[in-house]
Amino acid sequence: MTVPMLQRLRTDESGVAVLELALAAPILALFIMGTADVGSAFSRKVALEQGAQRAVEKVMQTTELEKVQETIAREVAIQAEVAENRVQVEFPRYCDERKMPDVERDENGFAEGADCGAGETEAHYILVSVSDEYKPMFPALGMGKKLANGNYLVVAQAGMRTK
Repeated sequence: MTVPMLQRLRTDESGVAVLELALAAPILALFIMGTADVGSAFSRKVALEQGAQRAVEKVMQTTELEKVQETIAREVAIQAEVAENRVQVEFPRYCDERKMPDVERDENGFAEGADCGAGETEAHYILVSVSDEYKPMFPALGMGKKLANGNYLVVAQAGMRTK
């Protein structure tokens, strides 16, 4: 009696789809959650970049009384919705591809220094770097190196040539 019952169970295929779904559903759910988290982190990085770029463009058109560096840092913080201490503003100067050391800055904060060599093209830039912490929606999923508080560091950069 038990042998025919075991043979019948071995050939019975009812419920196989439910079992396959039960095995595949957790993997599919993890994939969807990971995609949502990565998309959200990327969205935050793009928002930081756009905030930095908008601030640089705005300041270059409107700065009158304050130093450019302070104005840019404040505007980036407002546009990107971060604290002002998370914004770094640099004014590098290049002679062709060679970065020149800053000797002194003019009243607007731009780098002034030794002249470029004969035939070299001088270029001045404003480079803005802004960082923020991203808290994942699903912290159990690893997306890279975590900070001590469990969040991830997101860094965005924007720049503009000024001369």
